[in-house]
Amino acid sequence: MSSIAVHGGPTPHAVLRDVVDWGRVVVGTVARGVVATLLGLALWAAAPALIGWQPTTVMTGSMEPRLTPGDVVVSRPVASGEVRTGKILLADDPDQPGHLRMHRYVEDGPGGTLVTKGDANPQQDSTPLERSAVHGVAFLRIPFVGAPILWLRQGEWVRVVVLALGLTALLALCTVDGSLRRLTAIDDDDADGSDGGDTAHGSGDGPSDGTDAGREARDDAATRLPSGGTTVVTRRSLRVHERRVQRLRRFGGAAAVLVIAGSIGVLVPAQAVAVPWSRTTVNPVSNFTAGTATGVPTLTCTAASSSTVTITWTYTDPTVPNSFDLMNGTTQLATATTPGQRSLVYGGAGLLDLGTTYTLNLRTNLGNNWTATSTPTVKVRVVSVLGLASASCVP
Repeated sequence: MSSIAVHGGPTPHAVLRDVVDWGRVVVGTVARGVVATLLGLALWAAAPALIGWQPTTVMTGSMEPRLTPGDVVVSRPVASGEVRTGKILLADDPDQPGHLRMHRYVEDGPGGTLVTKGDANPQQDSTPLERSAVHGVAFLRIPFVGAPILWLRQGEWVRVVVLALGLTALLALCTVDGSLRRLTAIDDDDADGSDGGDTAHGSGDGPSDGTDAGREARDDAATRLPSGGTTVVTRRSLRVHERRVQRLRRFGGAAAVLVIAGSIGVLVPAQAVAVPWSRTTVNPVSNFTAGTATGVPTLTCTAASSSTVTITWTYTDPTVPNSFDLMNGTTQLATATTPGQRSLVYGGAGLLDLGTTYTLNLRTNLGNNWTATSTPTVKVRVVSVLGLASASCVP
């Protein structure tokens, strides 16, 4: 009677280990791809400065939806005669010395000046631009790269900390498959050594005649090989070398991220700040009194329908504003431009929002950057899927 040994497939433990190893490889590869993409965007934002082009961080929503806060826009220098209507210009702001304006050139002004307007603003800018003030024409938009700079200048430290933790976690995920890649490198070295490399170093099998090549070289017996030039390469030394290379790569990647982020921070301009008039000017012919923007004293939210809400406010200041803007932070959601209008309907927006509650306020807009934001706020919950949105009031 004879017996036959039956060998099955791999054990469940081995299969699970293979799945985990493949998962580590996928996660590490994706993480390195994300880091490479972020570094590429940062280089696109900073590198054009080397050839004289000017990267600028968008600080407000006046050019939405074309440009959003946190985008970096690279402007290409052009001669004054090459500026054409419809282009987005980067120029010195005549209303705010030392700051820049990035708005669209909409028409010619008096004396060869350029009239500009923000795409999201209801009216044109109050002061036209001189052609000599134009730095360049917007040429390249890199989305969201300047968001950390925007958060730092607005004091949004929670977002900065979350971003730093996210980048740290992402860099850690880049090395999650490091041990597997080290084993692969060592196996490749062992395979190369099996072709004769180990024999040459005295760690493999000897020649066919039974003599030990390493001993023969050291004893200076037959081959007359020098006895002091032999280096033994072990698996331990390979692992130590690979770990050292991995540490250098990690340090280099982190340093590259910090250097590029710092270079972007140096290249972007300061945040624009506007100050309205606050005094009265009198001459024998005319009397000019400056208007000061004031926020609305009350703001309420009521349901308008099953998918929209009505935002209502009061306003008693004698100065007639150009518009009232419904705001979510720095993002303009809706605008009321009719004189005497004290309410507007809002129905939400976005591609995908599964019930986020937003705190909204109202901005009084006197023109240009003379604005005031209301202290009262309302809370609105927005649900949207692929552009189909609804809004509801939150008590």
